[in-house]
Amino acid sequence: MRRVPLMGIVIVLVIITIFVSTRNPSVQEPSVTAMRSFLESQYVPEAGLLRASVTTYPDNVTIWLANDNLLAVKALKLSGSPLWRNVSVALSLYNVSSNDRIDPLLGRPLSGFFCPMIVEVGEVRSVKFNTTFELKLEKGNASCPMQDWEEYADLLVYGALSELLRGNREGAEKLYLELMTLWDGNGFRDKAFNGVYQSYKCALFVYLNRALNEKTGRDIRIRCLKILSALQAPNGGITTGYVVKNGKTVPIGDQNTETTSMVIIALLSHSP
Repeated sequence: MRRVPLMGIVIVLVIITIFVSTRNPSVQEPSVTAMRSFLESQYVPEAGLLRASVTTYPDNVTIWLANDNLLAVKALKLSGSPLWRNVSVALSLYNVSSNDRIDPLLGRPLSGFFCPMIVEVGEVRSVKFNTTFELKLEKGNASCPMQDWEEYADLLVYGALSELLRGNREGAEKLYLELMTLWDGNGFRDKAFNGVYQSYKCALFVYLNRALNEKTGRDIRIRCLKILSALQAPNGGITTGYVVKNGKTVPIGDQNTETTSMVIIALLSHSP
């Protein structure tokens, strides 16, 4: 039998170790499979869309075409659920493909930031959930430009992604650095902060950090992933808010379609 030199064996083992460590990162992340199952459980067959939340009123009887279902299409597709086609078809019936806010997550840059407005679309009776759902759409109000958008963590992410989509990496990195100044060690303490951290802002940071491929802020990304993992409920969904007590992440709120979709997109999306 031909003998393999010892040095050759060592080199092969090193290569295998590097490959395994690259393919199986030790950073704790939420379960995508469980999140996908949660989104599928939110599906309202009579509407072809997902309801907003589980128990919190009025979102538990509301279907948001945007942000929720626009995000759900991408999250379901990325996670391998065939339901994304149903939701996509339903949205097309309402002619909804953007909403002037979350568009950068769908690959389209924003031209500006505007105050949100809510449009009542209609309602649908569901046998599955034994209730009547209100259909709503959140979109930007073009007559109300926001002057203070850089004081909000989520809008800084959308602004940075817009710059990145336009090929302006320097502009994106500038907004990224602004975003990190809002991090207080446990979450993003921006203008909207009321004592409870918003989970989706951690997901957005993870997305932007990956899109920029930035080493700066890696510790924030790891911390955010641990927080999001702690916020994954038994039903697979991600809880909307949290506080930190004695170093422990304590969930506050309900699990919903919007937050869970954002986490899946943050984990599985390719760079813009």
